[in-house]
Amino acid sequence: MKRLSHLACTLLSFFCFTALIEARERVSFNEGWRFLNEEAEEAQSSSFDDSQWRTLNLPHDWAIEGPFDVKYNARSGGLPFHGTGWYRKTFEVPAELKNSKVAVKFDGAMYNAHVWINDHFLGARPFGYIGFEYDLTPYLNFGSRNVIAVKLAPEDLSSRWYPGAGLYRNTWLNITTPVRVPHWGTFVTTPTISDELAEVRSTHRDSLRSEKSRSTATAHYDPRPRR
Repeated sequence: MKRLSHLACTLLSFFCFTALIEARERVSFNEGWRFLNEEAEEAQSSSFDDSQWRTLNLPHDWAIEGPFDVKYNARSGGLPFHGTGWYRKTFEVPAELKNSKVAVKFDGAMYNAHVWINDHFLGARPFGYIGFEYDLTPYLNFGSRNVIAVKLAPEDLSSRWYPGAGLYRNTWLNITTPVRVPHWGTFVTTPTISDELAEVRSTHRDSLRSEKSRSTATAHYDPRPRR
């Protein structure tokens, strides 16, 4: 009986995991960006002309391109990691995704990042070492042109080592169903722990604010081999 129960739990976990994979798609957003390493007034506007900017693919670190100079902070490698950098990208999202959730995920943006989509300010992220995500869905033109703009402004003498500068890690579009667990939306706590027993609680925050009932399935695995 125990063996059958364990098999049933395993099958349930498998089907839940399979459904999660089918409901979530992660698409690389690294290609086809335009970059400018200086101040640019109104560069967040979707109508801004960036045709003369440099075209590149991410990840990109503008500081590592140099030049080395003794006037720059030696602790940071003598490289120009501070200043202002702009990244812009024009893209389309297929019309058939209009009932999906579409979010942009930055694995690393160094730093003081400000992000806009189609003239809407999404938010700012001062720290450069942790990834972050913004929901683009309310502001997207499905089946038509979209423009995302990112401004970064690393500060001089702000690091004791070389921090890099720019969108220095991968960037993604996360496409999901309307009901999803948002970025950083899962919380795990252990309110009770003893030599014999550990109580594990997990809570999830979903992306819809409605009165409709929903259910989730969570599986906890012990990495230690069974004895």
